[in-house]
Amino acid sequence: MATSVRLGVLRNGVVVEEPFRFVRMYNLGFTMRDPLKMQAHLDEVVKAGVPAPKVDKPPMIMPISDWALTTDTEVSAQRERTSGEVEIVTILRRGEMFVGVGSDHTDRTLEASDIPWSKQVCANVLAPVVWPWADVRGHWDTVALESDVVVDGRAIPYQRAGVVDFWTPEEMARSLEGRVAPPRGDSLIFSGTVVSLDHQLNFADTWTIRMVDPVRRETIEHTYRVPVLARELL
Repeated sequence: MATSVRLGVLRNGVVVEEPFRFVRMYNLGFTMRDPLKMQAHLDEVVKAGVPAPKVDKPPMIMPISDWALTTDTEVSAQRERTSGEVEIVTILRRGEMFVGVGSDHTDRTLEASDIPWSKQVCANVLAPVVWPWADVRGHWDTVALESDVVVDGRAIPYQRAGVVDFWTPEEMARSLEGRVAPPRGDSLIFSGTVVSLDHQLNFADTWTIRMVDPVRRETIEHTYRVPVLARELL
């Protein structure tokens, strides 16, 4: 099984659609360089009722089926207690590497009992434009990550971080070697995330994720709504 997606690859200021055939995703945890920043995110998850996971050898690796991947602007969820988060996405395609921005939307109620399943039942959202890793590798540490939410019609800044806080895409790709079966096709790696600005999870209706390259003055951004299916029952 594989999911075929056409992504816009931004090369020299021009977006060209290219085909990808994804067979697997990997949601990682414990990829932050600063243990105190990592603990801050764990603490906000604990406040939402999710036991903090323990990992003997970082990163925590959760294989996710390809069917959970989407670039849509509407991502339905069964329950109200779901939330997103801005993440670095590393894409591996036949020896090439690309980077983008994503959100592994998560069912926080289910996460209290089964973390991998809480991510599998929700979408892994990917912004539909990516950068070739070679184009940003030399100034990668200057790139910024941001997310915003909309609550009751009001836009609120939710997360702000630099990619320098995380392992590089190359380090995340290497971290899978010898720990997962090599996928027979293209794959994606979601990096994990940073604590929110108010140190608590938000269950908003709309999420915006972005990655900002100040050197090349380019931004990848994607907004998606989260209709809650339970609200449609009469």
